[in-house]
Amino acid sequence: MHQFRQPPKLLLTHAGNTIISIDHGIVSQGHSINCLMIIMKQKLPVLAGFLLAALALWTGCKKPGALGYELLDDEYTDYNFTDTISIRCTIEREDSSLTSDLSSTAEYFLCGSLNDPEMGKSSSEIFSLLIGKNLNPNFDTTIHAFDSIVLYLNYDLRGFYGDTLQPQTLRVFRIDEGHEIKDNKEYYSLNSFPANTEIGRLENFYPKPSVSDSLFEGLEGSFIKLTLDPSFGQELFNIDSLIYAADTLFQSKLRGLKIMSTSTGSGSMMAFDLNNSSLSRIRLFYHLKQDSTALNYDYFFKGANKFTHFTHDHSGTPAGQLINQVAEEKLYVQGMEGLRVKIEFPYAHLLNNIAVNQAELVLHVADDHPSLLPADQLFLTQYSEEDTTFVLTSDVLYSFGSNLTGGFGDFGGDPNKVVINGTTVTQYRMSLSELFQHIVDDDSSTDTKKRTVYMGVFPRSRTANRAVLYGPKSLSFPAKLELKYTLVK
Repeated sequence: MHQFRQPPKLLLTHAGNTIISIDHGIVSQGHSINCLMIIMKQKLPVLAGFLLAALALWTGCKKPGALGYELLDDEYTDYNFTDTISIRCTIEREDSSLTSDLSSTAEYFLCGSLNDPEMGKSSSEIFSLLIGKNLNPNFDTTIHAFDSIVLYLNYDLRGFYGDTLQPQTLRVFRIDEGHEIKDNKEYYSLNSFPANTEIGRLENFYPKPSVSDSLFEGLEGSFIKLTLDPSFGQELFNIDSLIYAADTLFQSKLRGLKIMSTSTGSGSMMAFDLNNSSLSRIRLFYHLKQDSTALNYDYFFKGANKFTHFTHDHSGTPAGQLINQVAEEKLYVQGMEGLRVKIEFPYAHLLNNIAVNQAELVLHVADDHPSLLPADQLFLTQYSEEDTTFVLTSDVLYSFGSNLTGGFGDFGGDPNKVVINGTTVTQYRMSLSELFQHIVDDDSSTDTKKRTVYMGVFPRSRTANRAVLYGPKSLSFPAKLELKYTLVK
């Protein structure tokens, strides 16, 4: 089997103490910190060289102007304000993240493809095992006859992204012989298996994730139905009962399925709740030969291991040309295994003797694509001193509160429409107040890593969302840090 390098853990820390250590967790769409699991992989490159103090771009502080006045809520006479602190941004590829679902708690799985004019092509495929309704289906080919086998997948509107008005083609494959998904193994977004035997296809359909329909047994919901190849159903029908008696034997025989979808134009990403055992299942239909009594047997995704495989091709795109480069005019962040932004404040340690009252990273959306809308949530992490983990910034942790259920409300990171000089623009604001105080207090270190944060899309392994933002040297709406502070003698 394939061997893959595992990403480091994400430690949720506060005041130097580890609150939660999450080992390769799965991101849930809910914004409770209890289900916040952000996965990173590999060690970041070591920054070379030291800063030259003579090149410090920060040129001192200023009393608030028009923008600062609005921020200070009529208290500007008590504070100083600046938005001229140097920011250096670098576009980086995101790390692989754990996407498997050993505990069957993931809310949905992405499936589809996107063709983004700014960021290129990306896709998400589902790999999954199945588990039988019970350990003895009692198939008896002497008295029973196979009829058909049908796949049902429950839509989850929360994970949809892109142009859903374009037709989709859904395809289901069987993993090739000699390979199999292991039910007790963790899989990452870079993992995949060869699967060349197609066992089902539904062409040119329009997904309707918000439309409820009747299934069977009085069940209603939003789902897609796909009839699978009868030869696959007949194989399952003919499996020896001793193999069905052990899930591991059955799953080894099955090997696993691959589910993928493609669409035209800019594409779209669908999402399926495979852990909804009512609306996501494979049903095998058969009957009694004697009197044609209809019977059925179900196979479920819930209770079985499953994961998503992401691909990204940024070649020839504006974003792709900036990967591992300092970005000045535009910034790019993307979910799945896409892109993040490394943000450095290289000279912030030269801000001596100040008390930070408020620090906010302010960015503005730079494109207005009709279907690839700005990401619903951005967030910030730091690389730990041990160089083995990413940690949420202290301002994110403060937002979640002592009981870790507060969400991103106090931190920000969500898009909002604002009017600046008569122009309506989408703006993100992210709190850096507590972190920035630590940055300016650490005035003896020349290590830029201590003055660096990483901006990405949340929840990365469960979202295809992205954002194109103006960079720090944009002439339109430059990215900046807005700092309100008090001088300390």
